[in-house]
Amino acid sequence: MTLRFALTIIRHGETRYNKEKLLQGQGVDEPLSEMGFKQAEAAGQFLQHVKFTHVFSSDLQRAKQTAAVILANNWHKDIEIIYDTRLRERKYGVAEGNPLSQLRAMAKAAGTQCPSFTPPGGETLEQMHMQG
Repeated sequence: MTLRFALTIIRHGETRYNKEKLLQGQGVDEPLSEMGFKQAEAAGQFLQHVKFTHVFSSDLQRAKQTAAVILANNWHKDIEIIYDTRLRERKYGVAEGNPLSQLRAMAKAAGTQCPSFTPPGGETLEQMHMQG
């Protein structure tokens, strides 16, 4: 007997912070932009015939909205979305809400590079990987 398994991973749609190249991390719970909703809608149309058995999402607004729009377009709508804080993106501490260029400058000043640099109040890559 052959066991068949498929995993579909989708990043949330665009937010205003994405468009403006600002770091969101975990401390900025920015909703989807108009373009983000269009992207989620397009993903939902593309995946409309996929029969998902489980749907997991970060508990942040942008991820919740993306998952909801995708499932609204799916023929198998009667599935519950399971929200999990462990699916959040990396925490960037004091850099959240600021331009990505500022994070790069902070890393350079510390003698390192992104993504290995951890700003004050942020989480290390190791901490992020240990979430799951």
